[in-house]
Amino acid sequence: MSRPGREPVGNLGDKCTCANNFSYLLKRGLAMRHLIDKFFGVFVILLGAAGAAQATDKLSVYPAEWWSPDGGLTYPYVAPDEATIPNDATGDMIRYGKQILEETYKYLGPESGLSQSYVASQLSCSNCHLETGRAAYGQPWAVVVNKYGGTGTWSARSNVFLDMKNRIHDCTMRSMNGTKLPNDSRELLSMIEYMKWLATGIKVADWKTITHGTSNIKVSELSPPRPADPIRGKGVYENNCAGCHGYTGEGIWDATAKKYIYPAVWGEHSFNDGAGMFRLRTAVGFIKGNMPFGWANASDSNPDPALRHQLSTQDAWDSMAYILDQPRPLRADNINDWLYVRPTDCAPNWLLKVTQLDAGYESYYPRRDPATGKLSGNLDYPPKYSAARHKYGPWILPGDDMLAEMQAIQNAWLA
Repeated sequence: MSRPGREPVGNLGDKCTCANNFSYLLKRGLAMRHLIDKFFGVFVILLGAAGAAQATDKLSVYPAEWWSPDGGLTYPYVAPDEATIPNDATGDMIRYGKQILEETYKYLGPESGLSQSYVASQLSCSNCHLETGRAAYGQPWAVVVNKYGGTGTWSARSNVFLDMKNRIHDCTMRSMNGTKLPNDSRELLSMIEYMKWLATGIKVADWKTITHGTSNIKVSELSPPRPADPIRGKGVYENNCAGCHGYTGEGIWDATAKKYIYPAVWGEHSFNDGAGMFRLRTAVGFIKGNMPFGWANASDSNPDPALRHQLSTQDAWDSMAYILDQPRPLRADNINDWLYVRPTDCAPNWLLKVTQLDAGYESYYPRRDPATGKLSGNLDYPPKYSAARHKYGPWILPGDDMLAEMQAIQNAWLA
């Protein structure tokens, strides 16, 4: 089981000689709350138990009919009824795939009975893909068969085409801090069958209409522009999130069922630093659309923030910055993400994935000549943008649009 802290890179041979320059290794120290008032601790447990009953018994605020662009007059997606799962071999795979996705550690972990463990975190896939991939704004799976069907889409991060199998591999290696399943395994194929079955609920010709997820929540830059503030976020987290996820991010674990009632958001059992949820701008969209769980409603447009069933934009940014600032497992293979043309440079190639700026390490382009102040591509010069600005923003300032500049560099390179 991986532990939070510095992990050895391992198995890279002579391919990389400058890992110390790769600043994903720079981690803040463990900041734990040591003493919790006993009465409040009991209250938190009771609150979590009550919330767990609600989350188990119904779809909370996530209806099977998804919110649509016209405000709910039509529904581009309706989750299929489980009664429609066929009573044959394919139906058995659909049901088994759903079980794996809901109880991932139980079915893929060290006590699964498989030849090896394929996950190291104790999360379930449905902890992030809410309502087992059925929830609007909860990273739904209905679109997977369309988005990643056939050869799939090219991933500059992983340097592969993400077909459905590779997309799941990406999750087991990153979000689940584990390793790839065999491509012909019943477990992998069953998860795919479940996702295919979910796609039968698509009611529109263009599947992109229903891609409600992290990127579809429009979370603007903070106004006025400022970095996300993890120090302020600690208070937001403790006031809004700790009741379910704990003051040390440990979540609420059901030892009998071997799954989380509410997941760990940092620490050894959570996702690693190579996961998509580790990217601040991705994660804050998920938080804005879904948290506090059972209360947030992404379709609520009440102009009064006090009456709106969502965290404020400011609270969403800051609380997520605090969560991502805490220790978690480190993925050694991060060094192979977005590689520069020469692997020995050990530098992510921001020309490949230039808009993914919130990674926690500085960009390699542009550099600034310290003697003249002019921008340069010389990697011997210091970077223009700091690792802190990459991680927390602001990415857009008056007269200093970091996103636009990086996009222009990429466009020139592609031309």
